[in-house]
Amino acid sequence: MNDTRRFIWKIALPITLLLSLGVASLFLVNHRKDAAHAILFFALIFGSLPLAYQILASFARRHFGIDVIAITAIIASAMLQEYLVGIIILLMLATGESLEYIAFQRARKEITELLAKAPSKAYKKDGETLINVPIESIQPEDILIVRPGEIIPVDGIIIHGETTIDESTLTGESMPLFKQAPMRIMSGSVNQSGVIEIKASATSQNSQYEHIVRLVKEAQSNEAPFVRMADTYSARFTLITLCFAFLAWLVSGDPLRVLAVLVVATPCPLILATPIAFASGISRAAKRGIMIKNGGALEHLGNARVFVFDKTGTLTLGTPQVQSIDAYSMAKKDTLRIAASIEQFSAHIIAHALTEHAKKQGVSLSLPEHFEEVIGKGVSGSIDGVLYFFGSPSFLEAKGVPIENDLILKHETSKNLGIMITYLATQEKIIGDIHFADIIRSEVKYLFHSLTQSGIEKIVMLTGDKETVAKHIAERTGITEYRSGCLPEDKIKEIRALKGKFSPIIMVGDGINDAPALIEADMGIALGTRGSSAASEAGDVVITVNTLERVVEAFHIGKKVLTVAHQGIFIGIGLSITLMIFASLGYIPPALGAILQEVIDVIAIVNALRVHTDTQLLAHIPLPHIATKTAHTH
Repeated sequence: MNDTRRFIWKIALPITLLLSLGVASLFLVNHRKDAAHAILFFALIFGSLPLAYQILASFARRHFGIDVIAITAIIASAMLQEYLVGIIILLMLATGESLEYIAFQRARKEITELLAKAPSKAYKKDGETLINVPIESIQPEDILIVRPGEIIPVDGIIIHGETTIDESTLTGESMPLFKQAPMRIMSGSVNQSGVIEIKASATSQNSQYEHIVRLVKEAQSNEAPFVRMADTYSARFTLITLCFAFLAWLVSGDPLRVLAVLVVATPCPLILATPIAFASGISRAAKRGIMIKNGGALEHLGNARVFVFDKTGTLTLGTPQVQSIDAYSMAKKDTLRIAASIEQFSAHIIAHALTEHAKKQGVSLSLPEHFEEVIGKGVSGSIDGVLYFFGSPSFLEAKGVPIENDLILKHETSKNLGIMITYLATQEKIIGDIHFADIIRSEVKYLFHSLTQSGIEKIVMLTGDKETVAKHIAERTGITEYRSGCLPEDKIKEIRALKGKFSPIIMVGDGINDAPALIEADMGIALGTRGSSAASEAGDVVITVNTLERVVEAFHIGKKVLTVAHQGIFIGIGLSITLMIFASLGYIPPALGAILQEVIDVIAIVNALRVHTDTQLLAHIPLPHIATKTAHTH
């Protein structure tokens, strides 16, 4: 059934039942009892069909749900011509499902498809001409031209040109990589600066980007279906109900007394309490920029034992930022001013980070003269009549700037820690340097502390970065377990290994390379602010606010929802058993039983709504600065 038909059915059923009750009431007022009974009978049959279908489908999957008691009570009411009782039961069931469906559909953010940003065309060389062709037609050995800003369409080898490549969404490597002939290049990465000519080494179907798409589809096909929480109690509660019904029959031999037991046992509170608590949790989360796609995600959040985090763009900001400035022969502010002034004409990601940093520091920039750029290596230009060079040691060396060996060693050591040092020099000497790094989010330590204090047993970091970078990040964040050099398939293997020992596993990530792992985990949280459609599509939860604080909020909302839902279930079971005792003894007729069930429904609903109205929910999070910000970050 498609979404439109499902929506119509979910809304139409309770409306039809209410209209039937209204029309039947009019006939009863006009003393036309037979007509009223006929309307209620046909409404009962019509409304029972989808419930019967669901139960048969559950039986086919060898799943025994709590709806069995409800359909038994409805059938009994029809056989005993107690149509009003059956309609009331059916209306409660239909209303509960409609509330659940509407809440989830409204809370779910419209997510882009995985391939929305993938290129569909490529520029192929045909002799001396350039033709625009579908990427599906590209074959190995074809020669392609990729311009700045374009996505690499297929895996290949650079045969001409040089550029910087952003592979962060594929490998998690946050720093742009310099590429030139004859280096390999992966589909899905972004050409940042120069025009390059590549020789295709694979078709689009066999390239890295498509490989990730297949991993996502495979992970989706392996997803376990979500079982409604109330159903976990169904077998025992059904057995108790049947025992009371049988005792009522033995004691009285009155079928109406059996019907009364079934009516008061009908698990409307159980069926209503869970979806309303979950819907309230989804609504509460949505107001905080946490978009939850389904109830299963909330249940996994509330029961979580292990959190797994991607590094780049998740624990870090995802783009290089100015970390520090060293000035050798002038003030730091002057070093920043000169370097940023030269970089104004560059399209490199480092240039953008530097000029933005200068603006934030209130530094006034000058326009450089005689600007030149060697793509991926450095820039030069004249400021105030002096020629400056800003780039890597190899760039400065090529320009004739004297460089000491210890400076080269410092550069390589920092590079292994994920820090890029770019040097500012005149023709005679180096006069300063600026350190760039993918900055760790300020809230990471608080996040880990909160999760640990809240009972999370293990926190793991998975990253595509090399070991030295991963170790450096782990030491600075206090994380004790990490895996480095992880490609998308490696992250899936790590998730599967953890699932063999712990469950549920929650994966938090943001890039295309995280999408398969987000689905492979029991529940995936995608940070959607960086615009990765693949991660957003794969995640069960999408966080639209650029802070990890929302991760711990989502976790505590999930725990609250489970607590309230369990309370509703136990309240419903306890009150239903109490009513069954009185019904089996003949003190409660079926009609009164239906009314009493409505009272229990109200109690269950009011309790479930506490998820949405509990103003102390976020205050209980052991994350000090969240509690103080709550009133200001809606």
